[in-house]
Amino acid sequence: QKLGCELFVLDDGWFGKRNNDTAGLGDYEVNRKKLPGGLKALVERINSLGMEFGLWFEPEAVNEDSDLYRAHPDWALTDGFPPVFGRNQLLLDLTKPEVRDYIVENVSRILDSCPIAYVKWDMNRHMSDMYSPFCENGAFFHEYIKGLYDVLGRIFYPRPHILFESCSSGGNRFDLGMLCYSQQIW
Repeated sequence: QKLGCELFVLDDGWFGKRNNDTAGLGDYEVNRKKLPGGLKALVERINSLGMEFGLWFEPEAVNEDSDLYRAHPDWALTDGFPPVFGRNQLLLDLTKPEVRDYIVENVSRILDSCPIAYVKWDMNRHMSDMYSPFCENGAFFHEYIKGLYDVLGRIFYPRPHILFESCSSGGNRFDLGMLCYSQQIW
Protein backbone atom coordinates (compact mmCIF):
# COMPACT_ATOMS: atom_id res chain seq x y z
CA GLN A 1 0.00 0.00 0.00
CA LYS A 2 2.87 2.39 0.76
CA LEU A 3 4.02 1.92 -2.83
CA GLY A 4 0.60 2.79 -4.20
CA CYS A 5 -0.28 -0.79 -5.18
CA GLU A 6 -4.01 -1.39 -5.41
CA LEU A 7 -4.17 -4.92 -6.79
CA PHE A 8 -2.19 -8.10 -6.17
CA VAL A 9 -2.57 -10.74 -8.92
CA LEU A 10 -1.62 -14.37 -8.41
CA ASP A 11 -0.53 -15.85 -11.73
CA ASP A 12 -0.07 -19.43 -12.92
CA GLY A 13 0.77 -22.25 -10.52
CA TRP A 14 -1.78 -21.92 -7.71
CA PHE A 15 -3.75 -25.07 -8.61
CA GLY A 16 -3.39 -28.80 -8.94
CA LYS A 17 0.08 -30.20 -9.56
CA ARG A 18 1.12 -27.15 -11.54
CA ASN A 19 4.86 -26.80 -10.97
CA ASN A 20 5.65 -26.22 -14.64
CA ASP A 21 3.73 -26.03 -17.91
CA THR A 22 3.41 -29.81 -18.32
CA ALA A 23 0.81 -30.50 -15.64
CA GLY A 24 -2.33 -29.30 -13.94
CA LEU A 25 -4.25 -27.28 -16.52
CA GLY A 26 -7.88 -28.27 -16.21
CA ASP A 27 -7.67 -28.90 -12.46
CA TYR A 28 -9.10 -26.33 -10.06
CA GLU A 29 -8.13 -27.55 -6.62
CA VAL A 30 -5.95 -25.05 -4.79
CA ASN A 31 -2.45 -26.43 -4.22
CA ARG A 32 -2.27 -26.60 -0.42
CA LYS A 33 1.50 -27.16 -0.43
CA LYS A 34 1.92 -23.73 -1.99
CA LEU A 35 -1.05 -22.09 -0.25
CA PRO A 36 -1.53 -23.94 3.07
CA GLY A 37 -4.39 -21.66 4.09
CA GLY A 38 -5.96 -21.84 0.65
CA LEU A 39 -6.93 -18.86 -1.47
CA LYS A 40 -9.15 -17.42 1.24
CA ALA A 41 -6.29 -16.95 3.71
CA LEU A 42 -4.12 -15.37 1.02
CA VAL A 43 -6.89 -13.04 -0.12
CA GLU A 44 -7.64 -12.00 3.46
CA ARG A 45 -3.95 -11.16 3.97
CA ILE A 46 -3.80 -9.17 0.72
CA ASN A 47 -7.01 -7.32 1.63
CA SER A 48 -5.62 -6.53 5.11
CA LEU A 49 -2.72 -4.78 3.36
CA GLY A 50 -5.21 -2.52 1.58
CA MET A 51 -5.07 -4.25 -1.80
CA GLU A 52 -7.61 -6.12 -3.86
CA PHE A 53 -6.88 -9.61 -5.14
CA GLY A 54 -6.80 -10.95 -8.68
CA LEU A 55 -6.34 -14.44 -10.09
CA TRP A 56 -5.07 -15.98 -13.35
CA PHE A 57 -6.94 -18.76 -15.15
CA GLU A 58 -6.43 -20.64 -18.41
CA PRO A 59 -9.70 -22.58 -18.55
CA GLU A 60 -9.82 -23.42 -22.24
CA ALA A 61 -6.74 -25.64 -22.08
CA VAL A 62 -5.83 -28.96 -20.48
CA ASN A 63 -2.58 -30.83 -19.87
CA GLU A 64 -2.36 -34.57 -20.45
CA ASP A 65 -0.96 -34.74 -16.93
CA SER A 66 -4.12 -33.53 -15.17
CA ASP A 67 -6.98 -35.14 -13.33
CA LEU A 68 -9.38 -33.65 -15.87
CA TYR A 69 -7.63 -35.21 -18.88
CA ARG A 70 -7.34 -38.59 -17.13
CA ALA A 71 -11.09 -38.52 -16.42
CA HIS A 72 -12.21 -37.05 -19.77
CA PRO A 73 -9.65 -37.38 -22.58
CA ASP A 74 -12.62 -37.10 -24.97
CA TRP A 75 -13.08 -33.47 -23.89
CA ALA A 76 -9.81 -32.45 -25.58
CA LEU A 77 -9.90 -31.34 -29.20
CA THR A 78 -8.56 -34.28 -31.13
CA ASP A 79 -11.63 -35.79 -32.86
CA GLY A 80 -9.74 -38.99 -33.54
CA PHE A 81 -6.64 -37.25 -34.85
CA PRO A 82 -3.30 -37.56 -33.05
CA PRO A 83 -3.11 -34.88 -30.34
CA VAL A 84 -1.46 -31.64 -31.40
CA PHE A 85 0.31 -30.09 -28.44
CA GLY A 86 1.36 -26.50 -28.06
CA ARG A 87 2.93 -25.35 -24.82
CA ASN A 88 2.35 -28.92 -23.57
CA GLN A 89 -1.40 -28.47 -23.73
CA LEU A 90 -4.51 -29.30 -25.69
CA LEU A 91 -7.64 -27.22 -26.05
CA LEU A 92 -10.90 -28.29 -24.51
CA ASP A 93 -13.87 -28.68 -26.83
CA LEU A 94 -16.12 -25.77 -25.87
CA THR A 95 -18.75 -26.95 -28.35
CA LYS A 96 -19.65 -29.65 -25.79
CA PRO A 97 -22.14 -28.53 -23.10
CA GLU A 98 -20.55 -30.78 -20.47
CA VAL A 99 -17.16 -29.11 -21.00
CA ARG A 100 -18.70 -25.66 -20.68
CA ASP A 101 -20.57 -26.73 -17.54
CA TYR A 102 -17.34 -28.05 -15.99
CA ILE A 103 -15.53 -24.77 -16.59
CA VAL A 104 -18.43 -22.63 -15.35
CA GLU A 105 -18.88 -24.74 -12.22
CA ASN A 106 -15.21 -24.78 -11.27
CA VAL A 107 -14.26 -21.19 -12.10
CA SER A 108 -17.44 -19.95 -10.38
CA ARG A 109 -16.64 -22.02 -7.28
CA ILE A 110 -13.19 -20.43 -7.03
CA LEU A 111 -14.52 -16.91 -7.67
CA ASP A 112 -17.19 -17.33 -4.99
CA SER A 113 -14.78 -18.78 -2.42
CA CYS A 114 -13.25 -15.42 -1.48
CA PRO A 115 -13.34 -11.76 -2.57
CA ILE A 116 -11.66 -11.84 -5.99
CA ALA A 117 -11.77 -8.45 -7.71
CA TYR A 118 -9.96 -9.23 -10.97
CA VAL A 119 -9.57 -12.20 -13.33
CA LYS A 120 -7.01 -12.59 -16.07
CA TRP A 121 -8.41 -15.20 -18.49
CA ASP A 122 -5.54 -16.47 -20.60
CA MET A 123 -5.68 -18.51 -23.80
CA ASN A 124 -2.26 -19.33 -25.14
CA ARG A 125 -3.20 -21.54 -28.09
CA HIS A 126 -4.07 -20.58 -31.63
CA MET A 127 -6.65 -23.03 -32.82
CA SER A 128 -6.28 -22.25 -36.51
CA ASP A 129 -2.56 -23.08 -36.43
CA MET A 130 -2.92 -26.41 -34.69
CA TYR A 131 -6.38 -27.74 -35.44
CA SER A 132 -6.75 -27.47 -39.19
CA PRO A 133 -9.24 -30.39 -39.37
CA PHE A 134 -11.60 -28.33 -37.19
CA CYS A 135 -11.06 -24.99 -38.90
CA GLU A 136 -11.22 -25.75 -42.60
CA ASN A 137 -14.50 -23.94 -43.17
CA GLY A 138 -14.68 -21.91 -39.97
CA ALA A 139 -17.90 -23.56 -38.77
CA PHE A 140 -16.24 -25.39 -35.88
CA PHE A 141 -14.31 -22.31 -34.80
CA HIS A 142 -17.55 -20.31 -34.84
CA GLU A 143 -19.27 -22.90 -32.61
CA TYR A 144 -16.24 -22.92 -30.29
CA ILE A 145 -16.41 -19.14 -29.85
CA LYS A 146 -20.16 -19.31 -29.24
CA GLY A 147 -19.37 -21.86 -26.52
CA LEU A 148 -16.75 -19.53 -25.07
CA TYR A 149 -19.24 -16.66 -24.99
CA ASP A 150 -21.72 -18.92 -23.19
CA VAL A 151 -19.09 -19.75 -20.55
CA LEU A 152 -18.05 -16.12 -20.09
CA GLY A 153 -21.62 -14.89 -19.80
CA ARG A 154 -22.52 -17.51 -17.22
CA ILE A 155 -19.44 -16.75 -15.13
CA PHE A 156 -19.09 -12.98 -15.35
CA TYR A 157 -22.59 -11.53 -15.88
CA PRO A 158 -23.66 -12.65 -12.37
CA ARG A 159 -20.39 -11.19 -11.01
CA PRO A 160 -20.20 -7.64 -12.39
CA HIS A 161 -17.94 -6.60 -9.51
CA ILE A 162 -15.06 -8.63 -11.03
CA LEU A 163 -12.84 -6.82 -13.50
CA PHE A 164 -12.38 -9.38 -16.27
CA GLU A 165 -9.35 -9.08 -18.52
CA SER A 166 -9.07 -11.23 -21.62
CA CYS A 167 -5.61 -12.32 -22.66
CA SER A 168 -4.71 -14.53 -25.57
CA SER A 169 -0.93 -14.51 -25.78
CA GLY A 170 -1.42 -10.78 -25.61
CA GLY A 171 -4.18 -9.16 -27.64
CA ASN A 172 -5.10 -11.98 -30.01
CA ARG A 173 -8.74 -11.71 -28.99
CA PHE A 174 -9.05 -7.96 -29.16
CA ASP A 175 -12.40 -7.87 -30.95
CA LEU A 176 -15.89 -6.50 -30.41
CA GLY A 177 -17.31 -9.89 -29.48
CA MET A 178 -14.88 -10.33 -26.60
CA LEU A 179 -15.38 -6.76 -25.44
CA CYS A 180 -19.02 -7.64 -24.71
CA TYR A 181 -17.67 -9.79 -21.85
CA SER A 182 -14.27 -8.35 -21.00
CA GLN A 183 -13.79 -4.79 -19.77
CA GLN A 184 -10.17 -4.83 -20.82
CA ILE A 185 -7.87 -6.74 -23.15
CA TRP A 186 -4.24 -7.56 -22.46
